[in-house]
Amino acid sequence: MSLVLLLQASNGVPSLGLGRDGSVVFDSARIPALDGSRDYRALLDTGLSACGATLPELTLIACDTGPGGLGVTRTAAAFANGLGFALGLPVLSIPAFEALGAELDDGTTPVALLRRAARPHVHFGLYRAGKLEHYEHCLEEKAREQLGKLDDYVLAGNVAVEGAPPPATNRASMATLLRLALTAPQPAPGARAHPIVEVLT
Repeated sequence: MSLVLLLQASNGVPSLGLGRDGSVVFDSARIPALDGSRDYRALLDTGLSACGATLPELTLIACDTGPGGLGVTRTAAAFANGLGFALGLPVLSIPAFEALGAELDDGTTPVALLRRAARPHVHFGLYRAGKLEHYEHCLEEKAREQLGKLDDYVLAGNVAVEGAPPPATNRASMATLLRLALTAPQPAPGARAHPIVEVLT
């Protein structure tokens, strides 16, 4: 039996989920009073109570490591790492762009990923055919030039592109995060989450 803790925060609206035996059994984003709360311990206690589980039953912790909102991402990672250390569990890092890409991937249309960074920069990525094939921290103008070379794409993130439909989402579902957590290689026993940060030059 597996019980996986899922943390997602890099979009700026923290959420916590629990997955048991391959199914999401708790998602704080579905509870208006909890959505966006940064009190991770209270979210975890609420989730464990809701699904009739206890803290020692956790078998894996998976944490979104960005790129995105740096402060909120670091806070979530710190909670995940502290809990992992206390329970003797590894923490699996899930890059946000892999999660967003997997959320929207249809197997044919590339997913373009754009999130704000320190102006005039953005985080830019391309997800295609089941994998993140490109990521860079670059000028927004450069990212838009690269998007102009694509015949078609689905946009995710928090940056609109003129002439294209608005971003389809800036948050992966807990079901997608759980699927990624369960199909990823097993992290090393002492693995911890390290947020993806901006390259300031």
